[in-house]
Amino acid sequence: MISMRSTQRLGLAVLGLAATCLLSGCPEQATVTVTVKPVAGASQAGGSDTATEAVAAAGYGSVSGTITFDGDVKALPPLVGESDIKAEDRAVCAAQPIPNESLQVNAANKGLANCVIFLEKRPANIKAELAKPPTEPVIFDQKGCVFLPHVLVVQVGQPLLVVSDDAIPHNTHTRPKRNNEFNQVIAPKDRTGKPCDYKKPESIPIAVVCDLHNWMKAYHFPIDHPYFAVTDADGKFKIEGLPAGKHSFNVWHERGPGDSQLLDRKLEIVIEADKDTTKNLSYGSSKLAGLPKTSSRAVAYQRLQQGGDIVLTQTETNR
Repeated sequence: MISMRSTQRLGLAVLGLAATCLLSGCPEQATVTVTVKPVAGASQAGGSDTATEAVAAAGYGSVSGTITFDGDVKALPPLVGESDIKAEDRAVCAAQPIPNESLQVNAANKGLANCVIFLEKRPANIKAELAKPPTEPVIFDQKGCVFLPHVLVVQVGQPLLVVSDDAIPHNTHTRPKRNNEFNQVIAPKDRTGKPCDYKKPESIPIAVVCDLHNWMKAYHFPIDHPYFAVTDADGKFKIEGLPAGKHSFNVWHERGPGDSQLLDRKLEIVIEADKDTTKNLSYGSSKLAGLPKTSSRAVAYQRLQQGGDIVLTQTETNR
């Protein structure tokens, strides 16, 4: 390793040698060249500080947009009819029709609800105020024998409580790939809740079911960074505090293709500092699986609710 003092001494020696040549004369072919190579890993003047400043100077921005369905979709009938529900549970589960939330499209703007758009990997330069997961618990509820919300994203390390507003018990059961299962009976009207802890991020949302009511299904997505959004009923989303630069995003929907259910993989979006980037996306039936079938009893129940006549010509089975 060559120290600064050694470099200075070497420089003086070179100057002395040059002076001697000038006074006494040196052969023309005698040329002295000294190259001092920097030590590998040694910091340059302002090297690490400049890099840090460059990252900080890049700033942060946001991305927002609307995800729409390219096609026509009618409102899906309820998942089950009253006769599909156990007699002892009907007062709670049949009080309102059980909605089919697997494909919710806004008729006005074709907005696709319950899509998750998220940064593919955790970035190194997360905005300071977003670097740690929130301490406020996320609430996963059960009301009218329906999970609320249908799609829930939670940061690893953020508290999650499973509660119930129903007067009957439920058995909430997660199906993770990397985490331990949560498989707990939730008592009637339990508003205190039971903690569901995710220690590791999952690559995509995981299914959550109720072992006592087989139509109940939702999704949890444990993630290790704050850069995600779930589209609302209008298909709208916004992700804030993103580091400026080019990023790769994934877009997930429960009716997406294959095991990954990703509508888009490695979608590149450029974020500008202090600006909101608009990114609208649209997906058709080629990306989204076919519409789910429901039982004929569920269709009949919906028609009764609407005061219509019932004519059954074909028996369908639950998908």
